[in-house]
Amino acid sequence: MAQKMNIITKLSQGFVLDKIKETDWAAGSTNPLVVELDATEACDLACPGCVSEDLIANKRRFSNDRLLSLGVELQDYGVKALILIGGGEPLIHPVIGEFMRYLGENDIHLGITTNGTLIDRYLDIIAEFSKWTRISMDAATEETFNRLRPPRSGAYKFHQVVNNMMKLAKIKKGKMGFSFLIRTEADGFGIQSNIHEIYDSALLARDIGCDYFEVKPSYMYAGGIEHALVVHSKERMRAARKEISRLDALVSDSFKIMKAINLEESLSGVKNAQAKDYHRCPVSELRTLICPSGVFICPYWRGKEKFRIGDVNHISFKEMWNGKRRREVMAFADPSKKCTFHCLRHESNVEILKLIKNFKDGKNVDIIDEYDRFI
Repeated sequence: MAQKMNIITKLSQGFVLDKIKETDWAAGSTNPLVVELDATEACDLACPGCVSEDLIANKRRFSNDRLLSLGVELQDYGVKALILIGGGEPLIHPVIGEFMRYLGENDIHLGITTNGTLIDRYLDIIAEFSKWTRISMDAATEETFNRLRPPRSGAYKFHQVVNNMMKLAKIKKGKMGFSFLIRTEADGFGIQSNIHEIYDSALLARDIGCDYFEVKPSYMYAGGIEHALVVHSKERMRAARKEISRLDALVSDSFKIMKAINLEESLSGVKNAQAKDYHRCPVSELRTLICPSGVFICPYWRGKEKFRIGDVNHISFKEMWNGKRRREVMAFADPSKKCTFHCLRHESNVEILKLIKNFKDGKNVDIIDEYDRFI
């Protein structure tokens, strides 16, 4: 059966529970456990409706020396896992291979989200050190891929990406996933529906050698809400449900179907407001986002100055994390007021708050063995 992505169970790992128990939640955490990193804000694709288009236009990146020294700082500061994300396309950065190798050799678990065009440049490093590599595809055919993921210059890259994934599948030690973002005319930007390719995309993912296929909803600014789920037509969502229901037949011991956390809300066309009755975001004390343009409390607020907690181009990460600016932004970013969209981390926040209360009340908390540092 297809599975909804579960990130709640991860919070019961010993190292996470220790962090929750030891943190002074009034003052804030001493360091994050997980960092999401935009090594660069440049990208070789020009996907219509890209949520990071404004950032990509500036093509900022960390200097080679700063990126490498940042890896050392994060390791010294107790970061357990790092996700290369974007922003832009992380594998474009000129020293990203050296950076990935440093993380892997120093026990910082590495996850990669990529468009897949440059995997072959770092094939051996990714195969050796990436715990998971998720490739954004959104299509099963060259025609649909070319519409949704056109190049900024040069030739279209569907076959290049597929070939890169097949090469990685043969030698990888970690997991490889095929990411499918549901797109329809409701996304705007002249986008045409890719729903008819959901099943065929999963077949392609299985045949390439992926470990999983993930179906995800799309987001946009709508109704005064940042990151609102796109409201697709009922007809399109009925078609999507039909395609998704076919995916169960593909599940095996070696191939999983994953449903993104907010997929059901998108398919059901629920209201975009997600009520939250807490006023601090505990997940943002355990995870953060580092970009060339600044450090932000989470990816939802990438590029938004009011949620920018510092800049590690000019100061150390530790100094930034312990600084006055971060404390002010964390106090300002009241989830009950600022985060009314469907947040991927809402359920995690609710669970962490329960754990904090249980520790405060002296209750026993069950611990599970470590299996995934990407909380």
